[in-house]
Amino acid sequence: MQYTGRMVIAHRLSTIRSANLIYVIKDRKFSLLSKRSKAIAKRIRWDPIDIRWASGEEQQICLKLSTDPGLEWIIHYEKKRKFIPIHCPWKYPYFQSNLLGPNALHVLCLKDNGIEDITQMMEHICEVFRSPICEMHIIEESLIEWIIKFQPIIRHVFVRENVLTSVESLDRILENLEVTESFWSKYHACFQYKEPIPSRSITIYNSYWLTLPSILNGNNSITFLYDSKLTPTDINTILKEWQSGFKLRNLEFMAIEVFTLLDIHRYSNEVLNNLPNIVENNGRPMTVKTHDDNIWTLPEGPPVHNIIRSDGTILSIFRHDDVIVARGVSDSEEPLDDGSSSSDAST
Repeated sequence: MQYTGRMVIAHRLSTIRSANLIYVIKDRKFSLLSKRSKAIAKRIRWDPIDIRWASGEEQQICLKLSTDPGLEWIIHYEKKRKFIPIHCPWKYPYFQSNLLGPNALHVLCLKDNGIEDITQMMEHICEVFRSPICEMHIIEESLIEWIIKFQPIIRHVFVRENVLTSVESLDRILENLEVTESFWSKYHACFQYKEPIPSRSITIYNSYWLTLPSILNGNNSITFLYDSKLTPTDINTILKEWQSGFKLRNLEFMAIEVFTLLDIHRYSNEVLNNLPNIVENNGRPMTVKTHDDNIWTLPEGPPVHNIIRSDGTILSIFRHDDVIVARGVSDSEEPLDDGSSSSDAST
C-alpha cells in the first residue's frame, strides 16, 4: 500500500496479536501527510503506547508498547555537529537497532531543526496512535503554553533548569496543567513559594525556594526535597502535623536533604523535640515506588525514631548522610517488601 506525502517507514513493531507499522514523517511540512493516510492509520487497532518526551543534551521521543516493555523505539533529534567525518555514512534520517538480551532498542535519528519540529511530531504520533503523552520534559518556556493547550492532563512533568523566569511562570504550570503522578523541577528560584504543588509525587532539586506552608498545605504522597533550607524546627513541625492527622493525610514518603553547621546530635534533638519514641515498627516496607519505573530503597539499619498517629500508622525516621528519612506503616498491615500499599513518610 502506498501513502501520499514524504514518509519513511521507521520500523515494524511486532506484538503477540498484531504487526503494526510506525510511519514517521521525515519532512517538516506535516501538511504533506494526507487526510486519507491518517484516516487509514487510525483504522488500525494499535496496542496502547507509552509516549514520553525525554531531554538531555539532545531531545528524544520515546515509545513503548504496554504489552511488550522490553521493546523501545526512540526518535532522536541530533543537534548540528561541529565536526563531521568526510566519509560519514550517516545521512538524515538514519536508523539503528540494538539488541540487549531480551530487550531491543530501535532508534530513528533526525536532524534537530528546533522545538516546533518536535512538537509537531508529538502531535502527529498522539493523533495516529490515539495515545496521550505520558511524560513531558519542559526544556524551554514556550513549551509551557504548548502542553497546556495540547494536553492539559498528564502523568509526569519534568521542568528543566532556567525554564521558569518568574513565579508567574510556575503558577501558570501549576494552575493550568494537571500533573497526576509526578512533578520534577531543577528550577533555581529567587523567591519563596508558599502554594502547594498539586501532584501525587514531587521531586524538587534546589528546593530552598519551597517553604513550610507549601509542604503542610499539600496533598502529596511522595516528596523529595534536595538542598532544602528547612530548619530543624520546620521539620519538627512537619512531623507533628503528620502525627496530629489534620494535615499531610496522604503522605506516604518524604526525604529532605539539608546542610547544617549544627552538631548532628543537636540537630536530631531539635527535629525530634517532643516526639516520644514509644513504638516499634519492624514490619515497615523498605522500598517505595516513586515513578512508573523507579523504586527507592530506604537506608539500611534501624530507624532512629518511631512515632505513631491516632489511626495506628507508624512513622519510622531514619538519618542517612545529610538526609533525614522516615517511613510509616499501619499497625494492621502485614510486612511488605515492595512499598506499593503502605503509608509512608520520609523526612
